[in-house]
Amino acid sequence: MSRSSLSLLGLLLTACAPTVTGPVQPLPDLTATITIPDPERLRVIVMGDQGTGTEVQRQVAAAMQAVCAAQGCDLGIGLGDNFYPAGPKSADSPLFKTRFEDLYGPLNIPFLMIPGNHDESGFFGGDGSDARGAEAQIAYGKLNPQWVMPGRTYRAPVNTLAEFFVVDTAPLAAYLPVRRASERPGGPWDMAQRAWLIQALGNSTARWKIVLGHHPLFSNGKHGDAGSYDGLPFAFQRGDAVRDLYGLACSKADLMLSGHDHALEVFAPQPECPGTWTAVSGAAGKTEGGRVGSRAAAAEVYGKPGFLWLGMSAQTLIVWVFTVAVDGVPTQAWSQMIRDLPECVQSQPAPACA
Repeated sequence: MSRSSLSLLGLLLTACAPTVTGPVQPLPDLTATITIPDPERLRVIVMGDQGTGTEVQRQVAAAMQAVCAAQGCDLGIGLGDNFYPAGPKSADSPLFKTRFEDLYGPLNIPFLMIPGNHDESGFFGGDGSDARGAEAQIAYGKLNPQWVMPGRTYRAPVNTLAEFFVVDTAPLAAYLPVRRASERPGGPWDMAQRAWLIQALGNSTARWKIVLGHHPLFSNGKHGDAGSYDGLPFAFQRGDAVRDLYGLACSKADLMLSGHDHALEVFAPQPECPGTWTAVSGAAGKTEGGRVGSRAAAAEVYGKPGFLWLGMSAQTLIVWVFTVAVDGVPTQAWSQMIRDLPECVQSQPAPACA
């Protein structure tokens, strides 16, 4: 759907569907506890926008297996848009097998899963207007322990080494007003999720704090930064509420991970979000477009599929960017320690420092 069509449809539906205001009911503090073999080291594979069912998705999944075999993986992350063009409506959909179990089951690690706008499709694929798609994925998580998704908003501590904080950004940047009026930007659900994130981050004693959400705070890809997504005119479409939600984690989280743009990008702390690195890993199922924005990036790859790999210890947090060639072979495109102690330098291989 064109930008002008989205604007017109958004205007018409907004006029008929105002945001509901009212008392804020706290969100439940849902927790998924992750156990890893070595409590002092955590290795994480990070994919996003993978659920295309295409040869690209299969090639990237095979490349992920190769990297995990070479340098280890304890945990996976799926940053949303787990299914295209729209998420399944029930937990028994065969799509869970063909687009998750068959491809990532061989890794034999749990995946923290996050809903994206395609998962929460309503009127058309990717509009982000119907959270029932995410709820089908929550139900599937009860059937397959590898798919970790106890709710749309949850946290996942890994010993005292790391804690992941999952937020649902789909209702906060939907192309159409979301089906549940209380979940529209600025409404009770939005306020409750913000309150949950503030409290969860404040209570965490983990060495590394990482926020996970589908939409990016910063991106030079075609969707752009939160607050200006796609050049759309309405605040609920352009992600003002996403920007405000992530802003609560700036200087409190060490890293924010997202997808949505089908690229690989890493940004050092920005003036709008000091103290926190951000990264986009949205190229595990398809790629599209090139560099549109002008924000300075530590690393960025467009037009090539791929994924991220994180290594953590009490001393270091390292990010690796991998691209995947047409033959399925992964290539390390970039790596950097974004937090480190003096005795562990960037030139060392990841297993030595993380």
